[in-house]
Amino acid sequence: MLKKWTVLIAIILLLVLVGCSSPSHEPALGNQLLNETFDSPNAWETYLDDGVALQVMDGAYRVQTGDAGYIWGLNEQNHSDVVIEVEASQLSTFENNAYGVMCRSDTSNNGDGYYFLVSGDGYYAISKGEGEDVTPLVDWTSNSAINKGTATNTIRAVCVGDYLALYVNGKFMAETNDSSYANGYAGFAATAFEGGDTDISFDNLTIQEASLGE
Repeated sequence: MLKKWTVLIAIILLLVLVGCSSPSHEPALGNQLLNETFDSPNAWETYLDDGVALQVMDGAYRVQTGDAGYIWGLNEQNHSDVVIEVEASQLSTFENNAYGVMCRSDTSNNGDGYYFLVSGDGYYAISKGEGEDVTPLVDWTSNSAINKGTATNTIRAVCVGDYLALYVNGKFMAETNDSSYANGYAGFAATAFEGGDTDISFDNLTIQEASLGE
């Protein structure tokens, strides 16, 4: 009898875990606002300085840094409720880093906005930037769906109303709610922790209007 109860409890726990790993909303996609293959610079930010580079290069948008703080490159189109998806390839070997997508970045380019991030050692986070501070709304958590090291990850960011969600390689990672920012620019961000170097290539970006389904 005890064995049967043990099996039943295990099944219930499994169902609870499966339920927790599903998003509470499925975004309904509308018009495509941008389909970018980075064949030309277009409206993307270019910045070159000591140890830092943001530029369209070899058919992709490259973010290179050896700085311990976040750097970001933005597209000069204002968006509100969108789903952003991009292929992000880590070209450097240093894994203690972070890279990903920004939505609703402040048009003054001050670092404000939402960050949807993965790391070279297989972690993810959803963060909020306020000036020089980037604070997790969803703490760094490991997930086996994230490709580690010099690999490519498809990052999908959902920014609709106060609802924020992150998908990596087609798998739901996390969701949260925050109403600090209602609109702004899309962009890419990266950092290298503990003095390493990070070189990330972003390609095949899409931005689509979105609303929340049930």
